[in-house]
Amino acid sequence: MAEERELRGVGDPHRHSVAIYLQRWLAHLRERGDHAPTTLAGYERHAAIAAHHIGHIPLAKLGTQDLDRLYATLRRRGSRPRADGKPAPALSPQSVLHVHRLLHTALGFTAVEIERLLEIARPDPGTTAILALLLITGLRRSELLGLALDAIDLEAGTVSVRRTVTEVRGKAVLREIPKSKSAWRTLSIPLEVVALLRAQKAKVLELALQWGAEYSREPMFLFPGLAGVPMRPMAVTERLRQLCRRARITGVQPVHGWRHATASLLIAGGTDVKTTQARLGHSTPTITLRLYTDVVDERDRAAGERLAGYLTPKNKQ
Repeated sequence: MAEERELRGVGDPHRHSVAIYLQRWLAHLRERGDHAPTTLAGYERHAAIAAHHIGHIPLAKLGTQDLDRLYATLRRRGSRPRADGKPAPALSPQSVLHVHRLLHTALGFTAVEIERLLEIARPDPGTTAILALLLITGLRRSELLGLALDAIDLEAGTVSVRRTVTEVRGKAVLREIPKSKSAWRTLSIPLEVVALLRAQKAKVLELALQWGAEYSREPMFLFPGLAGVPMRPMAVTERLRQLCRRARITGVQPVHGWRHATASLLIAGGTDVKTTQARLGHSTPTITLRLYTDVVDERDRAAGERLAGYLTPKNKQ
């Protein structure tokens, strides 16, 4: 764990900006020496673009909205002003995607950090249930908070994504997901997660009983806010951000980092891209491939090395 902390430049996260973190992350990649020079050059180029717009933001305060604004800006007017003073041209969708992939890779959780966070969260069943769902399902923050008791089948061991909760001007907004979208999906969960959700469901029902008629029941959220209303997305972000602080982990998005870790672990573990795409709710496998091509390339390289074993004299015999 000490090594992971050192690599991420751990200290007080408020003292580390996005730019400083990206600089240290790139320096670590260069020291490892297992990336091609052209790959590193691409990382450095896209990191510079991101740092120009969001490099000043402290890591502890970096949120999904900051990244959304970054991508929108890049699509409108590109990266940095030109030397002649003219506005920079807008980046192509492919270039914006490269910046997105870079930040995905740089800000994702490691396996060691996941274990540490789960260990620290264990005394709090509610937080543990949130982390377990994020890790196993790869849900977006809005999808996690949109889960209601009518979308959970504990006997079948499934959760269904039917609603989202977003935040507009500090207020939680509930939306039904249209059936035509790929985001409408049902995901299997293992027995360990079923047990956690069973306890969380019991807690919600007990809260509703204590509040009586004042409790909001249409629908009954799995992770509700006060009196059963939808929880504000920033509330869960701050909850998990505090958990990261306790674990001395910085340089990751406290909620979305779990989604990235889920995809990376699934692909690295041998899950095919089509299954990973369906689980994450991407509209096509192409999006999954573009976002996680580094993990796919690593699997491909390992597969080639395994097959090369058949070329040895022992296997030829």
